[in-house]
Amino acid sequence: MKAKLQMSKNNWVSCHLCWNLCEIKEGERGICNTRYNEGGILKTLTYGNLSAVESRPVEIKPFFHFLPGTTSITFSTYSCNLNCPWCQNWHLSKTPPPDNFRVIKPEKIVELAFRNGDKSTCASFNEPTLLFEFLIDLFPIARKHSLLNTIVSNGFMTPKALKMLIEAGLDAVNFDIKGNDRLYAEISDGKSCYIWKNAKHAVKKGIHVEMVFLLSPPVYRSPDIVDEVIDMHLRYVGEEIPMHFTRYFPAFMSEEPPTPLDFMESAVDRARRAGISYVYVGNVRHRFENTFCPECGKALILRSGSRMLENRLVVDDSAKCPYCGRIIEGIFE
Repeated sequence: MKAKLQMSKNNWVSCHLCWNLCEIKEGERGICNTRYNEGGILKTLTYGNLSAVESRPVEIKPFFHFLPGTTSITFSTYSCNLNCPWCQNWHLSKTPPPDNFRVIKPEKIVELAFRNGDKSTCASFNEPTLLFEFLIDLFPIARKHSLLNTIVSNGFMTPKALKMLIEAGLDAVNFDIKGNDRLYAEISDGKSCYIWKNAKHAVKKGIHVEMVFLLSPPVYRSPDIVDEVIDMHLRYVGEEIPMHFTRYFPAFMSEEPPTPLDFMESAVDRARRAGISYVYVGNVRHRFENTFCPECGKALILRSGSRMLENRLVVDDSAKCPYCGRIIEGIFE
């Protein structure tokens, strides 16, 4: 499958899919281990090469302000373009794509979505931009069948790649921010602003955005990182974009204990005091899984893990708090 984001010179190719901007020699692969140089042409090993396909609640992504209570046909491929030693999905992100596989066509994803009663598609589990060409083909087909398109991404794609995904029919993104520049230096050659600029562009283009921040050991050992992320959130995407603080558990190369619950509660408190309207915790059962009205403080959407228990929003031309009338940002049925 020929890729669309490349430049070539002397049989080397430059991959412009993500900020690794790999320069790939003939017969070799890029950092993500999914894109390779064959005769001066950048090709992908992941088109239709899916590691998982299943219907899952949107709350588990997490999307809390996007069609709550619905399900999404969720799929993934293999590998990753970052190197997080605490990766929670390492069994996929650290596995290279197999050479021999049965191609699953985009039409099959749409067929499965209708069979399951899903309202959207979602590329998730591992980094979805490694399915770039597949998504470019899938999104228009899904749109024609009244499905919305979503991804759960580390946000490390180039602006050109994000622009092409939006033009193809992307509706919602969950951007997984890892921390500040110091932390990104440990897992890549990139900077945190790459992700925040992508999130800002997506918001500007009318894409539904939610931010998720895994409170990994480097973060809970340095609480100032939380304050930096809160500041960047307000600076780049604003107070109405939801922020999820999710709990880390020992995985892959990290054996440090789970994120302390009091640290997570402190992060929520700091984010709310700073002015972020919707702040949540994830990977743990807690009252901060619920949506509260930023104006009157009443509970609006009640959840338990990935289950929505009750939705009290009044939805007409927009979603509103039934108690005070405050508009609640998001995409609601």
